[in-house]
Amino acid sequence: MKTIDCKSCGSSVQVDDTIESVVCWECVAESLRDLEGPTKKKLVGYPKGWRFMKEFVHENGTVYHKGVEQPDLNGTLPPTPIVLKPKKTKQQRNEEKAQALAEYAQLKKLLKKETRKTYAKKLQSKLNKLQKLI
Repeated sequence: MKTIDCKSCGSSVQVDDTIESVVCWECVAESLRDLEGPTKKKLVGYPKGWRFMKEFVHENGTVYHKGVEQPDLNGTLPPTPIVLKPKKTKQQRNEEKAQALAEYAQLKKLLKKETRKTYAKKLQSKLNKLQKLI
């Protein structure tokens, strides 16, 4: 074992005989602190999918038709209201899934007993919809 000075700060670090240069753990930790983590997107008045809306009016009065700005219509229309859907909690999602599974099982039983084709098709379509939730 030998001691070598750190490249960055100059503090001595004990290393194996084969190592020629070293950066101490404090300098590595400090360099990682300097890196910025993922940043949240800032809301600027544009909801998700605004480019695909037939008509969208920004808070500042800018009018867009299918994502293309219409400068001649600026300030002529009221801003489009932005409605945010509340996010479901994990517990709510699990409850919905459990209900869907229970309903799926009941429909499967009914489908086995059903002899009429029209009702069987209706049951099958309901099963397909529930399959997507599960």
